[in-house]
Amino acid sequence: MTAPGQYAAGGNSLARSARGSVGRGVALVVIAVAVGAWLLYVAFDEPGDPSSSPVTVDGSGETVPGVGTEGEVVEGEGNGVNSDPIEEPTESTEAPPVSVPIKDPSQVKVVAVNGTGTTGLAGRTADLLGVHGYVTGAKNAAEVPLAVSFIYYRAGYSEDAKAVAARLLAPADIITPAPDDVLALVANSDDVGDFHIFVFLGSDEVITV
Repeated sequence: MTAPGQYAAGGNSLARSARGSVGRGVALVVIAVAVGAWLLYVAFDEPGDPSSSPVTVDGSGETVPGVGTEGEVVEGEGNGVNSDPIEEPTESTEAPPVSVPIKDPSQVKVVAVNGTGTTGLAGRTADLLGVHGYVTGAKNAAEVPLAVSFIYYRAGYSEDAKAVAARLLAPADIITPAPDDVLALVANSDDVGDFHIFVFLGSDEVITV
């Protein structure tokens, strides 16, 4: 027979064992939940992750995809945000250069003015230009000798003056707009008053014919 109290003692031991097992199970569950929560935090809430903190725009409550926690634009396909800055077109304030077309030589009147004292120089220059179709004349300078050569042109004939200089193999730096009193530099200028270009032949012999 069983001694009195034997089952009572065994029952108490079984109860204590059951309570210990339940306690350990609860502790393991708590630890597992804590570890899982930590892993989720590490996986989804790392600093700098653009998807962790959506940014609202203008207080509307809407979020903009592709924008990080500091408002940075995150480059990538499909984020709906253009990462390249948009440049506004600028209007040029400079006026385009005005091109003056070269006229037909038959419409351009050129007078050769001899300032060297060498007989026939103005005539030879006029003849050379006449071969190229220019309307020409030959005159002497009002004051002789003339130290430097130059080519004067009236308004609207700058390009034609360059063409005349090229025919005479003259440097372009002697071409300049004609002064208002250009006729005063020409002796007996009455019949060249409507001429467009004045080629002054100086003693520097820049223009040789």
